[in-house]
Amino acid sequence: MRILLAVVFWVSCSFLLFQHAAVAQIKLPSGMNMPGGGGGGSGGGGKGGGAILDDSTKTIYGPKTTLHFFENDIINNRDSVRYRVDTLLPDFNRWTPVDRSYGKLVDLGNVGTASRNLFFTPRQDIGAQLGMRAYDPYAIQQDEVQYIDTKSQYTDLTYRSGGKKTTLGRFGYAQNVNPRFNFGIRGQRLTSNKQYGTYGVASEALLGQNWTFLLHSHYFSKDKKYLILAHYRHLNQKVREQGGVIPDEAVGGDGIYAYDGLARASDDANSWERRHVFHIYQQYKLVNGFQVFAQTDYQSIINRYTDKAIQRGISNGLYPASRYDSLNTRQDIFYKLFDNKVGIKGTFSGFNYRAYLRQRFYGLRSGSQEPNTAGFLTTDYRTGLKLENIVGLWLSYYLKDSTQHLTAEGEHLLGRDFKLKGELDTKWAKVGYQTIFTSPDLITQNYIGNHFDWQNNFKLTGTNTIYGSLPLKTKNIQLTPEAQFHVVNNYVYYDTAALPRQLGSAFTIVRIGTTANIQLNRWNISGMAYYTTNSNSNVVRMPKYFASGQITYDFTYSKVLFIQAGVSAMYRSSYFADAYMPITQQFHIQNSFEIDQYTVADVFANVRIKRIRLAFKMAHVNQGIGVPGYFQTPGYLGLKRAFSFGVNWPLFD
Repeated sequence: MRILLAVVFWVSCSFLLFQHAAVAQIKLPSGMNMPGGGGGGSGGGGKGGGAILDDSTKTIYGPKTTLHFFENDIINNRDSVRYRVDTLLPDFNRWTPVDRSYGKLVDLGNVGTASRNLFFTPRQDIGAQLGMRAYDPYAIQQDEVQYIDTKSQYTDLTYRSGGKKTTLGRFGYAQNVNPRFNFGIRGQRLTSNKQYGTYGVASEALLGQNWTFLLHSHYFSKDKKYLILAHYRHLNQKVREQGGVIPDEAVGGDGIYAYDGLARASDDANSWERRHVFHIYQQYKLVNGFQVFAQTDYQSIINRYTDKAIQRGISNGLYPASRYDSLNTRQDIFYKLFDNKVGIKGTFSGFNYRAYLRQRFYGLRSGSQEPNTAGFLTTDYRTGLKLENIVGLWLSYYLKDSTQHLTAEGEHLLGRDFKLKGELDTKWAKVGYQTIFTSPDLITQNYIGNHFDWQNNFKLTGTNTIYGSLPLKTKNIQLTPEAQFHVVNNYVYYDTAALPRQLGSAFTIVRIGTTANIQLNRWNISGMAYYTTNSNSNVVRMPKYFASGQITYDFTYSKVLFIQAGVSAMYRSSYFADAYMPITQQFHIQNSFEIDQYTVADVFANVRIKRIRLAFKMAHVNQGIGVPGYFQTPGYLGLKRAFSFGVNWPLFD
């Protein structure tokens, strides 16, 4: 693994030096030869590298000249697909992971904390996985990376400020060195403060701290036969774990916000996770309709949990009793993965196809206290280097137009996991079926620490899913009824003691609902509503009723100020939501704390002045109407009423 890491590091440095040398050749004022050129690859737009000028010699760079594409477009033989920079007002008021999901994510009541899906979601990838996903919504995912094609230097600035001093700052920059070579960076800093708990100085008030960084580049050869996409993704997440809030029975009232301000964990309990991901995609066209490709991924994850005063967490029922050290707890988990996919792809007789061999090398080791060593770390568990061989096939056939297609795919991990999926997507309906059998997460199989110790030999978990939707459209109304039906076998979950268990029998989950989009002159209504039933609520818990949406009114002031004012709301019915165990970063079932039904409403206004977008929002505006507040997760309060502000300023030259 060290040799592999050194090779990856050397390649990355060489790549960056090549970029630096290329950038140094760009002429800046006074000659002002702007970096430019058309889109990389077969979807390019324009030739040459000069700036675009109108009759008044004013630059007219903007969203129409700054495009981007995704790796999935290239993999699926959609090389010419390009997307414009987002300058639209709808949903600009939504900026936290929970808000962007329309409430289908659940966190610990504040930005930057651990999160989970509200509804059952089967895994989509086979092979062994670490299983620590609480901070996934804060990391940049591979399918989110935008490879930018711009005729000018492009800078994107975003700032957000919310309640309890929640702030987000984001910076992005990209430019074309020539029509076929682009590079860019993106960085983000997200922080939130405690809404309960004690602290003496400002630094102790911090609750969640998130850093993400992205370096991306792409290159197309002059004859367009060869291309390379490369990026580096980084996540650095630190959270002061509070374990929930302690209720103060001496305070009167209904108890929602009547607390003594103490957290169940000590003031020095912390989770920290750092991720590095190096990714390269290469493709070479041998003949028309036939290409060879390679997709390489190297990941490194370090996850650490520390609490320097564990007796408070033990006495408040957050942790089980200590096994080694009665004063402190520390655990370190190190996970590395090298995933390489090599195959052929192209088009033939109307079919898009892809066939490949995928090899995964991974290793896991964990360390925690030894008996009577007062916090000294030792390696308690090590997997060694493991190898998985996967074969895969993907087929897609487009019908009369590119918006309707039939897709089939399959993957098989030799001797173990497999996945089969088929989907038909037309303008009349969308239907699909998936069966997937996956290895249990590594953390559910083996764990040794100061509070937990388990060794399991779980079977494969199988999920069969049938899903479908039916778009119903008129001139101004679009309703899309949809349904999902899951049959789950050998499901792995965490019980009331936060220990992993496997259910030997099968159970079913059914979710039906609809999404809606209604336009009435300047009024717009959008949202979703679901009803969910579960044949075994002992292992999976979800609210039976869920609805989320918004109503907006669009108008223009003084011909230059575009305003979208609206109200958004999210409702979910009462249910015994999963509790959170910070040591293992896992949500687990519990039977003592029912999350009451509640509706959270926001009022907002999105504003655009030329290319600058502004957002103003009063979140949880209905606090105190009916009941004073709500819990997001058992023991974790949802945020109180708070004002937030945001601005996005794209610069195109």
